[in-house]
Amino acid sequence: MNRTSQRKARGFTLLEVIVAVVIAALCLSALAQVFATGVRAAGTASDYTRAVTLAQSLLAGAGVEKALEDGAEGGTTADGKLAWTLTVTQEPTEDADALVRPPLELKRVIARVSTVEADASVTRPRVVELSTLLAVPRPTP
Repeated sequence: MNRTSQRKARGFTLLEVIVAVVIAALCLSALAQVFATGVRAAGTASDYTRAVTLAQSLLAGAGVEKALEDGAEGGTTADGKLAWTLTVTQEPTEDADALVRPPLELKRVIARVSTVEADASVTRPRVVELSTLLAVPRPTP
């Protein structure tokens, strides 16, 4: 055997091993960043879904347990991650000055749900706002 064939038969050089390790480390760090971004996006989607569900629940329950009265009320979820506000206002209609008024009036109900961050300076809260109109009986004079 000559020297050239002996050198090739010995295996990898230290430089080749170092280059391979550096390339593997770069690939793994890129994959870790992609994974972290995916986890963060899944958490954001979960928070958004919870906020929309809570807003829909607030709108569905408006006027069911108690009569709709103009004003606002709010609170937070049991885990403290979502804050909500339910606002009821009278919707102006064209029949306000009419001699004969219909027996129902329109109320605008707005459910606003926002995320509560532990450190508000880091990220701004995400807000979901849903609105609907409800026909309710007019108060009798």
